[in-house]
Amino acid sequence: MDTTRTVIGDHTAGSASARPVRPPSGRYEFLDVLGEGAMGIVYRARDLELHRIVAVKTISPDAIHGADATAVIRRLYQEATAAARLTHPGIVTIYDVNAATGVPYVVMEYVKGRTLADLLVAGPLPPDKAAHVVVQVCHALQYAHGQGVVHRDVKSSNIMVDDAWHVKLTDFGVARVIDNQSAQTGVMVGTPAYMSPEQARGAEVDARSDLFSLGVVLYEALVGERPFPGDSVATVLDEVLRLEPLPARERNVAVSPALDAVVRRAMCKEPRDRYPDAAAFADALTHALAVDHRRVAVAALRRGMRTARRHGTALLFGGFGVAALAVAAFVVLIGEDSAHGLATAVSRDVAAAAVAASHDRATSPTGPGASAAAANPSAVGVQADGPAPDPAGQGRPLAVPPAVRAGCLSVNAVPFATVHVDGRQVGDTPRACLRIGRGRHRLHFESLNERSPEHVIVVDEKHTSDNPLRVSYDFRTHQFLAR
Repeated sequence: MDTTRTVIGDHTAGSASARPVRPPSGRYEFLDVLGEGAMGIVYRARDLELHRIVAVKTISPDAIHGADATAVIRRLYQEATAAARLTHPGIVTIYDVNAATGVPYVVMEYVKGRTLADLLVAGPLPPDKAAHVVVQVCHALQYAHGQGVVHRDVKSSNIMVDDAWHVKLTDFGVARVIDNQSAQTGVMVGTPAYMSPEQARGAEVDARSDLFSLGVVLYEALVGERPFPGDSVATVLDEVLRLEPLPARERNVAVSPALDAVVRRAMCKEPRDRYPDAAAFADALTHALAVDHRRVAVAALRRGMRTARRHGTALLFGGFGVAALAVAAFVVLIGEDSAHGLATAVSRDVAAAAVAASHDRATSPTGPGASAAAANPSAVGVQADGPAPDPAGQGRPLAVPPAVRAGCLSVNAVPFATVHVDGRQVGDTPRACLRIGRGRHRLHFESLNERSPEHVIVVDEKHTSDNPLRVSYDFRTHQFLAR
């Protein structure tokens, strides 16, 4: 049960008439109510000194009822100070904290957009979109965890998504203030439906607790419903501790086995069985998407070869020429090992088709174009590895040229982008392993109407699928990240 949904940018979330607006400070002109939750109210406001629109979140007296107000305020400042150190494009910026008026409040960056929770009201996201959102949250969490900050309230209503699918994580620190008081007041920490088992038990938590919560978010984004749907706090907590949710793939056939495996590992009951950090979670998601793209590409190529077999000699060899070029391109897209397997399968299909075509030529006239193609396979960019198969099918199958030596390039961009190497488009982000010929290359990304600067990369033998050269580009900050 999520009783703390907060919207920081969608004006339809509430109105000033929903509850009287009581500004905690004369510095801010309060425009309307963006959202309400158990911890307080979020207002859209105008900063009269700096002339900018901000979001102001007040801490409800009910949330700290019975607690030592002085201690609450002290902890509020401590947590806000910690959150203010987090300068990252995927994290909402904290501007100010104040309790002088008796109503503690935090002033933060105003984000125009909708929460992921609001987007999911319409149903689950396409798997690639869901993964794209969660990968961005992983980047934000990896940075925060590196600064020693654990969010402890990662949930879909704390993830803002704008029209370009840029993501920002909100509410760092505020939930931890309430957490500090929970032992004294009996107030439930965080949001039960997203808690890790150790958090639900009241045990000490670390960064891996946030990863469990983010796994719940990913499940929700893929399925459209939470994995722990109990109708009471007690039921939800029992499910978090004991229930193994139905696999996401069984609830949404669009979820691939690879993506389903990522979700299941993120939501392991024991912290040691989850991903070791948010970066590993993001890498696993990126790899799962690459596996999905590979599966689709192979299926498409096989369909093309079946079409070639059904249409006589001319289309056969023309189709094989196209297939050979496609396999060569897939060396870049899916890797040498996979491309080798694909080439073998395609060669087998073409050999079978050639046998059938030879039989057809024995009983049916063919045009000169077909004869020319049959006589000279290299004219369509294919070389035979030994003699062509004989009509009885005993010869060796045709084979594509061997792949050049290549290294592995892992790419990502915010938002999605096409990847261009040496002026040629080679794929889309995110991709765990693009096979690129060893040596120096010029790389750039293109997204919508934007193009990144060119970035020189050097691919060598140490860049394997286990240790790829990683390059990311953020169109919001116009910065490359490479390692």
